[in-house]
Amino acid sequence: MKKRSMIMFFSLFCCLAAIAFFILGGKLKAASVPSTKGETKVFHLYAADMEQEVSQGTTLYSWGFGLWDPQKNALASPPSVPGPEIRVKEGDHVKVVFHNQQKEMHTIHFHGIDNSFAGDGTPDISQHPTMKGETFTYEFDAKHAGTYYYHCHVEPDRHPEMGLYGAFIVEPKQPKYKTDGEFTLLLAERDPLLSLSEGTEANQYVGTAAGDYDTTERKAKYYTINGKMDPEIPPLHVKEGGTYLIRLINAGSEVHTFHTHGHHFQVVASDGRDISNPMTKDSITIGPGEKYDLLLKADNPGIWPIHCHMGPHDTHGMHMMMVYDEYHDKMNHRNMNPVSDVRHHFALLKEYQFEKKYDAMKPEIKDIVQGIQDFYSISSDAHFEEWTALDNAASVVSKQLNNSPNREALEKSINDLEQKIDIMDQALQSGDPS
Repeated sequence: MKKRSMIMFFSLFCCLAAIAFFILGGKLKAASVPSTKGETKVFHLYAADMEQEVSQGTTLYSWGFGLWDPQKNALASPPSVPGPEIRVKEGDHVKVVFHNQQKEMHTIHFHGIDNSFAGDGTPDISQHPTMKGETFTYEFDAKHAGTYYYHCHVEPDRHPEMGLYGAFIVEPKQPKYKTDGEFTLLLAERDPLLSLSEGTEANQYVGTAAGDYDTTERKAKYYTINGKMDPEIPPLHVKEGGTYLIRLINAGSEVHTFHTHGHHFQVVASDGRDISNPMTKDSITIGPGEKYDLLLKADNPGIWPIHCHMGPHDTHGMHMMMVYDEYHDKMNHRNMNPVSDVRHHFALLKEYQFEKKYDAMKPEIKDIVQGIQDFYSISSDAHFEEWTALDNAASVVSKQLNNSPNREALEKSINDLEQKIDIMDQALQSGDPS
């Protein structure tokens, strides 16, 4: 009887100890996998609020990952969408310390990495979500070279789309291919109503979007590559005869078809695993969470579109260019709307207005006034009336900021300026301004 009681006591003790370890580990630093080989690479990431400008003048309240300085206990880089690209070598032991600086609870899931259960990042299963001000440490061995990515796994219908994702690349010990360059492209979408919903709840500046939101009625409006929309996506610069590795990651919630004009590519890996018989294609359909490695031979000089071949995705932002070295001078910068630069500064003006940073608004309204003047110098008399109204509206805001601004009057003037910008934009779209 005594022996039986001791066994029962020991079992109860072990059970309570396991529960205590899970609770403490979930909040502090669990998810350790012993390393038997390779160098240990340590990264510190944080999550925070940010304003994402998907194109000039179009801003979205977002959440981004950034690098954290553990020595200073402060930001080492601003948050971004996508988050910082993490690169390690095959066989490295990886340690990622997550510092949550955002009001929502978050985790990090390393998508495609064969992690331990404790490091999987599934909230309330493998760990407790990390609250604001807390940290959680993920540790694992990078066993397989390949293309992966990381993202928050809390409310997967919201948190990744708000911007919490980034590329995770495991480089091979020895190069698999002889290449002249490498590009990582993360595809994603944004429903601006999600940003409005989260920003309103957080009492944050919500950018230029407006309306109600329900995840069951999600409708993406902005389609991005590396967090930007056409024509803001930087082109891929290549040289004739070069071979390039394109790491393609679908970090969004919709299916896309990646297409290269004038070129075929080989599909050499899928989801971090090599393909024994690479396929040669000019289009590849990629589902949410999928990753492909593509080898492209630059054998057809020119300026070539690369885009999603699903029409609305292409026309709403998921479109970029590949440019050969000798064709740089022939780029026309995609015929950007001359009002777009004015919209860029106006978006910042609105953000600073929300934050009551009136001194920060002054340089922005100055740039807006200058942009309006520059535009008139290249526009036709057909838009003189719209230009005059726009210039007058900007001058009113400028005068109010140079004096002691009245909050209500300033808000009214800024709303009037926004209306005049919209009228000018519509006038330009109805005809050629030059």
